Amino acid sequence: MPSLVLTGHPCTGKTTFAHLLGARALNHPSRAISRIVHIRESTACPDRTKSECYSDSHSEKTTRAALKSEFDRAVVASSNSSTTAANQDNGGSGSNSSSSSSGTLVILDSLNYIKGYRYELYCISKAAGERHGVVWVMGDKSDGECLDADGKSRPSDVLAKKRNRDRKELEQQQQQQVTSGDEEKIDNSIMEDGYYEDDGTMDALVLRYEPPDEKNRWENPLYKVNVRSVLPWGKDGTMAQSSDSNDVAPKSSGVKHEKSNEPVTDQMKSMDLKDAPTQKSVPSKPAKKSASGFKRRGKKSSQQGSTTTTRQQSQTTPPPTTATPNTATIQVPSSMASRNRTANSNGDNNTTQQSRMEDVIDTILDSFLTNIAPLKEGMSTIQHVSAASNVLNQVDNLTQWTNSEILKAQKAASLSASVGGKIFVPLSKRKKDGEEEEQRRRRAMALSKPFYGNELRNFRRMFLKWTAGHPMEDGTGDEEIVGAYISYIETHM
Repeated sequence: MPSLVLTGHPCTGKTTFAHLLGARALNHPSRAISRIVHIRESTACPDRTKSECYSDSHSEKTTRAALKSEFDRAVVASSNSSTTAANQDNGGSGSNSSSSSSGTLVILDSLNYIKGYRYELYCISKAAGERHGVVWVMGDKSDGECLDADGKSRPSDVLAKKRNRDRKELEQQQQQQVTSGDEEKIDNSIMEDGYYEDDGTMDALVLRYEPPDEKNRWENPLYKVNVRSVLPWGKDGTMAQSSDSNDVAPKSSGVKHEKSNEPVTDQMKSMDLKDAPTQKSVPSKPAKKSASGFKRRGKKSSQQGSTTTTRQQSQTTPPPTTATPNTATIQVPSSMASRNRTANSNGDNNTTQQSRMEDVIDTILDSFLTNIAPLKEGMSTIQHVSAASNVLNQVDNLTQWTNSEILKAQKAASLSASVGGKIFVPLSKRKKDGEEEEQRRRRAMALSKPFYGNELRNFRRMFLKWTAGHPMEDGTGDEEIVGAYISYIETHM
């Protein structure tokens, strides 16, 4: 079933985003997802911690291999269960096969920092014939840019290092509590996420990170999520719970949460009002007096008068409030994102509209589950059917013999060029033992006009080219090959 690959710098909130993504997918209005498979380092390598998984190059290689194997098993297993359920529904109750899919969403939650590695994951989904997408969780919009010449870290990377140190301290406290026997205060989510050993390991991973590009077919569709520009992440990049109690709360991932008495929207509102520039009234220019006895209103003065009137009206009349859409690209009827936008539009108009992480995820799911088609298996990854070495020579001889039999049957039936008629073509080249000529198996062909030799040669050449890409199974008889060739002619005539 569909799979989403998360990528991004270390400690940017990918695990918390994956938990919230899975919770929103289970409640999506399409009801296409009924099960979530969350793959990360703790599930693929349960005998090692995250710091051990990225301690050296050999450990990174084995970690990537374990994540890839787990992803392959999950995608293939969900694809096989979907095919089995579809066959049972078609053979039993006769219901639609599209509604009987397994409904499993595979989420690969890891760094996935190598472009070639993401291509291998794409090939796995393509071989299974499932939908595939990439979600880039960005700590800041500058994550895709190169570092300066001085090598100074980005603000988002500095915050990620601080978050990793806090997580390391929390996990060490958890281990001390386990040693002391105080298991009531233990948070298992912190133990599962793990931490990186030091800042140097994180700098090395960021330096080797290869940003995804939506121009690459294996990274399309690409969904970019800037965690510093949406809620529940605040302006400084740290996480905070959403003020809406009806939303699904993400599972705690060990990241330090900010707590404040005021809701997040009020903080954003006060900051926006503080940063908003004050408008100063522009004084209108006095009208010039004419030297003659009468005042003549020129074209320029009339334009200035209209401009002054417009400015005065703009100052006295408050501008209409325009609700900023949470997500601006996809419009899906009766979707989760449209419901959230409708609920937000019914609220207080004075509150500054800010995109929430729930709305961003709903838009991603609306696009991925409704607009993205499953991948088609290519010639490089398709599993070819085993066939005999001389199958093309056998097909060549049989099609040439079938063309001669069609011309003989047309001549025997005395078909006219404008009327056509029905002819009978034998399916076997040789007669069986004790079988008369009249007892040979034949196939009827209804022709609107008789074929000429050059037309049959064109059909034979196209059928041979099609057979080279779709070989016959080993052990196919002459009658099956001739019948397939006659069906090909009837389809294309």
